[in-house]
Amino acid sequence: MTLNHKYRSAFLLNVNAKNVTNRIIEKLSKLISTENLFFSKSISDSENIYKAIINKKYRYVFNGGGDGTIINAINILNEISKIEKKKQLPKIGILKLGTGNALAKIAKSRHIILDTIDIVEGQKNIEEYSISLIECDNGTLTPFAGIGYDGEILNDYLRMKNTYKMKSIPAYLCAAFLVTLPKQVFSSTPIIRIYTNSDAYKLLYKNKNDQQIKIPNNTLIYEGPSAFVSIGSIPWYGFGLEMFPFTYHKKDFLNLRISNMRIAAVIANLYPEIWNGIYRNLKLQDFLIKDITIESDRLIPYQIGGDFSGLKYKLRFKIANHSIEMARIVPW
Repeated sequence: MTLNHKYRSAFLLNVNAKNVTNRIIEKLSKLISTENLFFSKSISDSENIYKAIINKKYRYVFNGGGDGTIINAINILNEISKIEKKKQLPKIGILKLGTGNALAKIAKSRHIILDTIDIVEGQKNIEEYSISLIECDNGTLTPFAGIGYDGEILNDYLRMKNTYKMKSIPAYLCAAFLVTLPKQVFSSTPIIRIYTNSDAYKLLYKNKNDQQIKIPNNTLIYEGPSAFVSIGSIPWYGFGLEMFPFTYHKKDFLNLRISNMRIAAVIANLYPEIWNGIYRNLKLQDFLIKDITIESDRLIPYQIGGDFSGLKYKLRFKIANHSIEMARIVPW
């Protein structure tokens, strides 16, 4: 079909994504003209495809996949922008095809076929917007990252999924309850130190309100045991879990969340309070930050964008110096 929008849209599917099935590919191939539909099997594939999309001057590129696919797209385009400084980058759109779909929630994505029809036939407006991101110490851009047992669950999840060939959600639940939780019950909690490298704010829940207390830069804002430390530029993890309820409370700040709650207590209060971002506890502390350094007394697992990324003693996270341009479908 001919695109009816003022600007052309490209469509890129990650064929390794869980929900990119032969049936989906067949349906999309009937809706989208061959010249506008691309498939990637690897990061190197994606890099070459994005370069072609930029050279063909597409305004939008709608990616089919989960958070990992979108985060890869963001980072590939970010690296290309450093070389091709004068070229216009496409705005990133999301076709909901992953498991967690935190970024798809921001984009208000619905069903991939319905969204594709709307884009191709011009039945809905395409709105351009931007999102802030976290820059990790290796330069990776991501909407969320963390250390502690959320990273450990992801590590155990990958091992469970690869060893037993399980599907994503069953593998995640089995990893959390059968592997990570038993280990946490009998393990000591790491000692964490967190320094803010710029002005920050601590959130204090008082008189049924969350109040902001300013903290000067170069301050040790936390020292003690911590089961996990997470940081987000958007409110949600996958599956609609509102891990970072204070993300939008202050422009150009990230929500840092520090927990000394045992994993059993987290699971016990997971729904609906933690899930909906309304749970408050003295062992669950929130900050608004721009730049922090985290140190640990032992190697700790960490995740970037929901993907297990290794073990480290020290990490730095800061707000990226520029936002990423995105696109989403909105009703007229």
